[in-house]
Amino acid sequence: MNERQWWNGRWSRLVRRDVFVRNAAGGRWQVELRRGGPDGRLRVRSFDSERDAVGWVESAVLADDPEAGWREMRDEAPRLPSVRGRKMGRSDSRRREKVARDLDQAG
Repeated sequence: MNERQWWNGRWSRLVRRDVFVRNAAGGRWQVELRRGGPDGRLRVRSFDSERDAVGWVESAVLADDPEAGWREMRDEAPRLPSVRGRKMGRSDSRRREKVARDLDQAG
């Protein structure tokens, strides 16, 4: 599960950058640096605490290029309306439950 996420605000696959800080197994924390969107290249670093992981992200990634437009993504961000404006059907709710179970199992 993502604990925190930053994004450089660019949609293009060539310039998009994402940073995730996750709580890993055994009390360890991981920082995932992703270049090029969901299918892009990624690097992972491990840390002993969340504070160390976030501190590294802030000093090595975010401060490295202050004009890159980095922003932290929050869970309370507004949802985009549905393109068709339809209500969620039964199959949609089942799919959402399955995705949630799969994410919980993936840890």
